[in-house]
Amino acid sequence: MNVKSDSMSGAARRYAQLGWSVIPIRARGKRPLVPWVELQQRRAAAAEFERWFRQWPDANVGIVTGRISGLVVIDVDPVHGGSASLDAIVREHGPLPSGVEAVTGGGGRHLYFGHPGGTVANRAGVFPGIDVRGDGGCVVAPPSVHESGARYRWVPAHGAGERPLPVLPDWAIELLQAGPKRGHPLQHWRTLVGEGVSAGQRNSTLASLTGHLLWHGVDPDVVLELMLAWNRMRCRPALADEEVAAVVESIARRHVAAGAELDAPPYLPPEGEAAP
Repeated sequence: MNVKSDSMSGAARRYAQLGWSVIPIRARGKRPLVPWVELQQRRAAAAEFERWFRQWPDANVGIVTGRISGLVVIDVDPVHGGSASLDAIVREHGPLPSGVEAVTGGGGRHLYFGHPGGTVANRAGVFPGIDVRGDGGCVVAPPSVHESGARYRWVPAHGAGERPLPVLPDWAIELLQAGPKRGHPLQHWRTLVGEGVSAGQRNSTLASLTGHLLWHGVDPDVVLELMLAWNRMRCRPALADEEVAAVVESIARRHVAAGAELDAPPYLPPEGEAAP
């Protein structure tokens, strides 16, 4: 079954036939349009998602990851160092199995894998530019439209239903759930903070430090002040405060979207519209 760039409702129907739990996503965005905690436990009936896409004809289509859909998705964001992180993982551990893959509207990659059973935590910033969408998570799926206007699309011959979902190796599950604490020893962070970085490494290092602090529970406002001070003292030359703030805001937003907000339905209906 090849999901082409047809209507969102048609794509939702095909994903449902694959056993995936589908949800409507705000047009050109990433936030679900309906309360979806329940849809982490049950799949919507065809009549439900057809009604959603009649109500919001411009909505994107999302897929709930985790056991409900039998999916784990690795989200690779090259803007924040995801490609470099993935290359480093491959060099150390070997390649991930090839299978189902989508290109995001922002130029990133979504690598789809079968859920191994048990619980696979949904985590943001597990490595710089790499998120894990597991239990309690969701992804925007083709043929959705990114805020840039670009469409999400399946990699040719690697689309939904064109190949079996590969199984994540045990080492990958352990590594992606352990996160930066296994990827970088304590001395790595001490060296970064104490010695700083030069041009060409500033943005990626700011993103890495921000994700590290957020994952350890530091308040985002505190993280911003720390990164502003570190940038002024340790970056050669220092970036503009506005650029630092933009990096911190981006990482904090991704951290919240993938983790903290999942304890309650991240439901935000369009202005003037009531919940269905």
